[in-house]
Amino acid sequence: MKIPYNQVHANGGIFFAARSGQIHTFGLAHGKHISTWKHPDVEGVAEAVNKKNMVDEEKRDLAAGAGDAETSQEAGQEPPAKRQRTVSDDDVSTSKAVETSEGQSRSGTPTDSEKKQKKKGKAANQHGKSGRSQSRVPERPIVTHLTSTVDGKHLLAITGHDKTIWVFEHDGAGHLSNPTRRAMPKRPSAVVIGPDSQILSADKFGDVYSLPLVPTGAPVTTTLRPMPKPKTQPAANELTVHSKRNLTALKAQQKQIEEARLKGGDAKPDVPDFELTLQLGHVSLLTALALAERGGRTYTLTADRDEHIRVSRYLPQAHVIENFCLGHKEFIGALVIPPTRGHVLISGGGDTDLFVWDWHSGKVLSKTGVLSVAQKIDTAVAKVAVSNLYSLVYPAESGNLTYVLAICEDIKAIFSWQLTEESILNHPGVIQLPGNPLALSIVSAEDGPPKILVAQDPGSNSPVNSLSLFSLTMNEGRLSVDTTSQLGEDVADSADLEATEQEVRNLLYGMENLRKQKEAEDNGEDGGVAESAEPAATED
Repeated sequence: MKIPYNQVHANGGIFFAARSGQIHTFGLAHGKHISTWKHPDVEGVAEAVNKKNMVDEEKRDLAAGAGDAETSQEAGQEPPAKRQRTVSDDDVSTSKAVETSEGQSRSGTPTDSEKKQKKKGKAANQHGKSGRSQSRVPERPIVTHLTSTVDGKHLLAITGHDKTIWVFEHDGAGHLSNPTRRAMPKRPSAVVIGPDSQILSADKFGDVYSLPLVPTGAPVTTTLRPMPKPKTQPAANELTVHSKRNLTALKAQQKQIEEARLKGGDAKPDVPDFELTLQLGHVSLLTALALAERGGRTYTLTADRDEHIRVSRYLPQAHVIENFCLGHKEFIGALVIPPTRGHVLISGGGDTDLFVWDWHSGKVLSKTGVLSVAQKIDTAVAKVAVSNLYSLVYPAESGNLTYVLAICEDIKAIFSWQLTEESILNHPGVIQLPGNPLALSIVSAEDGPPKILVAQDPGSNSPVNSLSLFSLTMNEGRLSVDTTSQLGEDVADSADLEATEQEVRNLLYGMENLRKQKEAEDNGEDGGVAESAEPAATED
């Protein structure tokens, strides 16, 4: 099947859509394709995939030939002649041992050479009867985040497989140029662009770094908090790590440091060669990041897997914690602050409800059910994992109305609520989709209601496009779709887009993996994060 589009972002009259390691630009007015950027690793992965497919096809042919031979013997026919086995020089030198027809020495006891040959034969069987080793496909490049500056002059993208932040210059007409790449210490999990052209990048190790939008060429800075120094021992220990997975990670870390010490050195962390500042950190995997303003001051809001939302001051006082928004019982997957209601924060994740907060005071203003709405379209749904939240403003005769949209992993729908002046989510609406929504982008219109740009996974053998543009209408306070346009049809297919359904799931689905299983908690394996030991669920 084709890897679907998984990230979309609209700005002005252009929208950007990412699939696999490619970023495509389109015109919003006509939906026509303008340009394509490919990650440097795309061609290498495509070549590796082709080689693997050839090897797999050869194995299938050999298996089919073996099946034909068995069928012939059952029918009383002569078996096909065996092909002459070709051997390498190593095989010839190994076969000099004297063997009997049973593969043993004349004394009846296998020699060392015979044992080696037997092991080599087992390895060959494991890698295929052709004697070739299995082809290893490198990790696919995948764009995990897309955003841009307000003026649209720069596009920011993150590729997860190499932990890299890319910044492109955009001419406003859909053409990207002069990309810069900066590999982060850990894989970014959320990103925002600040008002001072600073990038804030949160990662799965619990840290938030700042770096300039345009690289300055300056070395790593330690203005606020110093970068980690070479350690002689981990900060965590057996008394502070309580889960089995973190204990395993801690022991591996201790072993690495000990090996470095025996070699006469320290376990030195990788230090980037560009300006990068560690601003704040959680002791858990970070999942969402947002910026808010109040009283002329900017704040950074961070959410993690351990149900915490922290409100910190923006740069250069990111170390100052204002408060916490506490109340979630499951992981938090998304945050959104409606532009018309800056004092209100909506959060969602593994809980059955969305939470509405006064983020500055940490007070819960209201809750509304997500699971109950999802069960109206599918009664078999037993839990939800909110993967993203969005906000839009709908012009009405009574004035502008604020709506909150939510998408959940593996649920083919977009959920919407109207946010009232009392900070309550009312008028729940459902826009059902033919595929699982992966990302949305709100397209504002000067002369009418906004539109929703949707990247979805239509599944295999589906005639539905991965990209769609929905025009909205409102009925009794609920949002619904007026018209639908299919996009992306004129983009040429590429070999790196072919993948199995399981590969697509591994690439694009993972929110539900953040949920802590009850059985694991009972066994002390809840994935809590130690200060220096990265959890097993965390990827670099």
